[in-house]
Amino acid sequence: MRFSALFSIIALLSLPLFSYSQKVAKKNGDIYFEAGKYHEALKSYLEYSKTEKEASTLVKRGRCYLYTNQPDACIADMAAAFKLKSIDQSLFKYSAEAYFAKKEYADAARFYKNYLATVNKDSKDWDEVVAKIKICGHSLDYKYVTPLAFVENLGSKVNTIYDEFGPVLSPTKPDRYYFSSSREGTTGGLRDKDGVADVVRGHYSSDMFLVDLRDGNWSNVLPFEQLLNTPKNDILEDFSQDGSIVYYVKSQDLKTGILYSDTFSTDRDPARLPVPAALPFKAERGDKDLFIFSDSLIIFASDQPGGYGGYDIYYAARKDSLWSDPVNMGQDINTVANEVAPYLIKNGKTLYFSSDRPETMGGYDIFTVTHNPKEGWINLRNMGHPINSPGNDTDIELSYDGMSAVFTSDRIESVGGKDLYMAYLKEQVIGQLEYAEIPSFLDTMTSIRTAVDTMSVTKTREEPKVTVPARELISKPLFLTRDEDVLSINNVNELKKAAEVMVIFPELKVLLLSHFISEGRTELDLYFSMKRAEKAAEQLIKSGISPHRILIQGCGAAFPLASPFINGITSTLAERTNCRIDVQYLNADKGRLNIMYDQPVVAGQFRDTLWDAFDRKNKGLTFRIRFAKTSQMLKSDVLKWRPDIIIEKRANEESFSYTMGNFEAYDSARLLKEEFQKNGYFDAEVVPYFGGVELERSGMQEKASAWPELEIYIRSENKRE
Repeated sequence: MRFSALFSIIALLSLPLFSYSQKVAKKNGDIYFEAGKYHEALKSYLEYSKTEKEASTLVKRGRCYLYTNQPDACIADMAAAFKLKSIDQSLFKYSAEAYFAKKEYADAARFYKNYLATVNKDSKDWDEVVAKIKICGHSLDYKYVTPLAFVENLGSKVNTIYDEFGPVLSPTKPDRYYFSSSREGTTGGLRDKDGVADVVRGHYSSDMFLVDLRDGNWSNVLPFEQLLNTPKNDILEDFSQDGSIVYYVKSQDLKTGILYSDTFSTDRDPARLPVPAALPFKAERGDKDLFIFSDSLIIFASDQPGGYGGYDIYYAARKDSLWSDPVNMGQDINTVANEVAPYLIKNGKTLYFSSDRPETMGGYDIFTVTHNPKEGWINLRNMGHPINSPGNDTDIELSYDGMSAVFTSDRIESVGGKDLYMAYLKEQVIGQLEYAEIPSFLDTMTSIRTAVDTMSVTKTREEPKVTVPARELISKPLFLTRDEDVLSINNVNELKKAAEVMVIFPELKVLLLSHFISEGRTELDLYFSMKRAEKAAEQLIKSGISPHRILIQGCGAAFPLASPFINGITSTLAERTNCRIDVQYLNADKGRLNIMYDQPVVAGQFRDTLWDAFDRKNKGLTFRIRFAKTSQMLKSDVLKWRPDIIIEKRANEESFSYTMGNFEAYDSARLLKEEFQKNGYFDAEVVPYFGGVELERSGMQEKASAWPELEIYIRSENKRE
């Protein structure tokens, strides 16, 4: 009885404290929300116990979810606010934006129209929403356009919940990338819009950073020295042609500032302060996105008077140490919308830039346009999905070999706000390998002249016991001729069937073995085949299959079933047969599940022996050399040693492994491992595989008695340990 009374007294005394903490949570949430600090605001609203009962707070929390890349949660909060009879009609708009970010354009358009019914035709919102509805309409067509690349987020080693933007490749080190970021820990700390320290409402200003890509993995991100990074926003623009001078803007408000230049070398004079740069680029009037093509040509974005609309692309050229005035690049490039972030490839004939014109997928999209001396700028093209997204995609810069590009995007898949992404291009940009000192457009634009002159069914190896009833499953490959076909209607149905059987048999795992015809380079063939299999894996995950039950192996063009060439002519049979993802099931209880693999039929004279040998070996024990583990595509001469290279990972892993060889004899594998180690791959190791998948240590001893080579492997590796 005393206990009960004491407990009641404590509870009563605690009520005011709880009530006070709830008020603080709500107040903090509102303060952070008004300051645009949505991660912090979301945390406070989640601590506030009455959020679910207050329509206005639900709308705010929903917006926080939207701005922190959680569109489904945003939609749920807006729906909950609507049920509470919220009078805030903007909940339709934010629901639309969430659907739009998810590329669910039909639902987005529906909610935009609901919002439009509440908006005055004379308001700014009316025009913006009408434009968004139009974008929803034509964005549906982009999914039918063949993708130009595979796109990958640089990952949490580089990106943060804050903004990373403006990537610039090092002029002297091909695997070094520079960028700007307003991440936690920057020089100025948390400051308000006037530059005054404010730990509550303040935001981090941007500093300049560098990161290296080493053997497919990102190094730690390092800041520039403090002389260059200051409490203001320091925004990297570009480097001089030889990399000796860095150009950057120092800005208080991210809108205007001053362009500085400084010597960029290890032996720079520390007493020498950066100085304002003497270029026609004027950050103080709002010029931005400086691109230095050469010591005599710069290109940038400016909203100076006399343009076509908002920001336009301009260039300036230098002759005899004198710079011309900025020259507008004309109506073939610029529009009444904004054109920003120019990048001209080395031969001077193709310009990349970003624009928020009406025909985008939403926000800024990346476009290309090509120059012809007779016709001027022609063949304007939106680069499409997946390079572009419903968000803002800008700041593209190509690698020196024209095989990849890095860019900025704030798409919903980002770690935070703006992130850095890598696009692995399917076709090499050959013009990036050529260099023109004077691009052709300088000779053709008059302004510069004045200023500068059939199928079969094959059963699995072991039959199920006929005395026990077994479920029948026919596994068909996922056939594709292009990347979009991975999720074709037929393939999605096959994946749904796979997911259903994996739910019924929870011990099952699945191996997605991806093949394709050669597209020219081994590193691309391997990487792209893995990315295609990842799409199939994502579909299984959406169907409720845990990622750890999904194994992925990308074989590229290493093991063709049909010969790629017949009498020296490219085989169409190979294109139909070799472009596929085999769906193989692991850990099946053959007494309960009878799996039959429906494989393509290829006549003997057209069949390639590489697949037959690979398939035969994988029915038993083999040894492979794991020589690299990366989070990015590996580019290395070792990929030329042998054709039997596989890239593999589990669906729940960010990094992936490269293996070479598929030996039945352990000694053959050991010799190859030693060769790797001689060439600097000191972590190379022999890995036993059984049935085409890595053999776990716990199962080795059990199989060793039946497989003498495995016994040799165990003894040899134990000695080394």
